[in-house]
Amino acid sequence: MNFTHIKQLTAAILFAPLLACAAEPVTELHTSYGKVEVIRNTEPVQLLFAGKKIASIGADSASLIPYYSKGGPEYVVVQTIRADPTCTYVYLMLEVSDEGAKVSKEFGRCRHIAGSGMAGSEPVLHLSNQEGQQAGVETYQWHGADVTLAVESPSICSAQGFLARKNAQPLRAQLVSRVSGSGRLQFLSAPDTNCAMHGVFVVPGDSVTASLAADGYVYVNYTNPKSGRKVQGWVPRERLSDL
Repeated sequence: MNFTHIKQLTAAILFAPLLACAAEPVTELHTSYGKVEVIRNTEPVQLLFAGKKIASIGADSASLIPYYSKGGPEYVVVQTIRADPTCTYVYLMLEVSDEGAKVSKEFGRCRHIAGSGMAGSEPVLHLSNQEGQQAGVETYQWHGADVTLAVESPSICSAQGFLARKNAQPLRAQLVSRVSGSGRLQFLSAPDTNCAMHGVFVVPGDSVTASLAADGYVYVNYTNPKSGRKVQGWVPRERLSDL
């Protein structure tokens, strides 16, 4: 698999499936720790948390996009908008908790949101250089007290696959299993049905070797007994009889 550039994540974390950004941008939203607001009719634009200014934004406008986390700190993407049609968006990320609010540095200049998700308890944002999701993707992750560039990939599926393999749960021993059920079992480049590896599949009765597990999927190796061709990819765990 080819990546234009990879930066190693600084800690091992569990991967959750990629999500499309689940909410429309808004100018205010309520978190478990207080209200986050964007005040647009000021120059510069103001970012408020619990009624207090926490940042000034050098932009023409800004909107808020929430993450849906399960307990602990909550996160908000701040999408800032410039009046430049060739470079419209720049992003900030906000963490809110009992300790107050933390605001990241700016990132993702001139890019569009391609998808979002959670890596364990930390948010991940995928940004493309065009509106299409397969046009080259930068993956940013909140880690510690700021946002870092985790990986650059040729597509959203490549980005998701990298994070999945990096953060999936290793099986205690590589397990040989037979494909069960009916019909072809499609290989995926990431644990997401939208990431099919076209023309790569196995059929019931074929043997595969599983090494990683993530959210109902396993990462398997298959060697064609006739051609010797080796392939690797993700498949639903339920289609393997011995797992």
